[in-house]
Amino acid sequence: MHTDRSSLDTHDPRSVTLMVVDDQPALRDGLMRLIASSGLPLNGLFAAASLVEALAIVQRHAPDVIVLDVDLAGEDGLSLMRQLSGHESVLVLSSQDDAATRHRALALGAAGFARKSDPARSLVAQLAALIGH
Repeated sequence: MHTDRSSLDTHDPRSVTLMVVDDQPALRDGLMRLIASSGLPLNGLFAAASLVEALAIVQRHAPDVIVLDVDLAGEDGLSLMRQLSGHESVLVLSSQDDAATRHRALALGAAGFARKSDPARSLVAQLAALIGH
């Protein structure tokens, strides 16, 4: 899934390319709509349902910010972080808030950690902080 560029703010020099990686279609689509309507300066918004899709988008579009689900239908979402170039800011998303998962995500270089149950405004605020907006 890709959001039409005509709806994005490509004139803001702080504009970033963002990717959402989540295997749950309803959550992934909801996050895409939330982010697209958030007012964040975006020049590209992509979605992936698996590690394979995410890596293809990383190679093709080099997103600046990645919202990454920990559990991708049995795949370890955090394993994607080992394959990134390091210039990306990653906000890890989890349905659970256990200390071990949070520690592992941060140790792998995640810039932030959010629970799927957190309020939408909290997620947008974390993304805004990552972008510097």
